Amino acid sequence: MRILQSSGSANFDQVVLGIVRKAAPFPPIPPKVGNNLVFTGAIGPF
Repeated sequence: MRILQSSGSANFDQVVLGIVRKAAPFPPIPPKVGNNLVFTGAIGPF
């Protein structure tokens, strides 16, 4: 897992990655979806 576009704060980016990792395990991705998924999310208020 990696961040494609930084928030501008390396610390914030690392905290967000940690939150997602702690939410694991996730259900298996269906084979027809493929190996690459892009998720876009906003964490605010901003």
